[in-house]
Amino acid sequence: MMNHEIMFGVPLFRYHLDPSEIKRDAEEKFKASQGFPIDETPGGWDCNLKSDFNNSLANVYTKHYDAIMEQFGKDVGLVNGTAMMHESWVNYYVKNMNQEEHDHLPSFYSGVHYIKFDPTIHEAVHLINPLFQLYNCSYTLSSKICRGEDALNRHPFSRQFILPNVKEGDIIIFPSFLRHRVNKQETEVPRITCSFNINTIKGSTRRVYSQ
Repeated sequence: MMNHEIMFGVPLFRYHLDPSEIKRDAEEKFKASQGFPIDETPGGWDCNLKSDFNNSLANVYTKHYDAIMEQFGKDVGLVNGTAMMHESWVNYYVKNMNQEEHDHLPSFYSGVHYIKFDPTIHEAVHLINPLFQLYNCSYTLSSKICRGEDALNRHPFSRQFILPNVKEGDIIIFPSFLRHRVNKQETEVPRITCSFNINTIKGSTRRVYSQ
C-alpha cells in the first residue's frame, strides 16, 4: 500500500535542434588566439571553463531557437504571454574544466543546447535535487542518521542529482531556480554548449531576442 504522493514535480522539457552551424562557428572562435576575448571566470564564476558570457557570441544565433521558444511556450502552458530567450552564451570545456553549482534566478526557465557532445566521453549537466539539502542533514536530521550517503542516493526522494540522458543537438529546459553544475571534464575533446535564460512577455505574440 502506497503511503505517500508526489505533491509537486520539477518539469524538464526536451527538444532537438541541429547544432552544426553554431558548432562550427564556436569551435573556430574559441580556438582563435586573437580577435575573440574569452573570460576564464566571467562575472565572478567559480570555475575554469571558457565562456563568451560577456561577449555574446551565442546571441547571434538566438533566431535559430524561434521554433523551440514557440513550442516551449505551448508546452509550459503560457496562455496570455510569449516565451522569450532574453540571454544566451556559449561554454567551452576541455580536460579539467568544470562549472560550479549555481542557479539562474531571477529568470523563469533556463536551458542547455548540446552543441558538441559525445555521451561516451562527456557528461551532461548535473541537475540538483531541491530536497537533497534536507535529506543531507543540513536542517533537521542528525549527522549520525545521515551518514548513509549511498542509501540516500538510491532513494528517489533523497537522490542528490539527476544526470539527463542527452546526445549532440539535444536541448533541455528546466526551471531557473533548479541548481546545477558541470563536473570536471576527463577528456581533451571539447564539450560545447549554448546556455540560455527564458522570460515571458505578457500578452505579446512577438518573439523578442537580445542582440
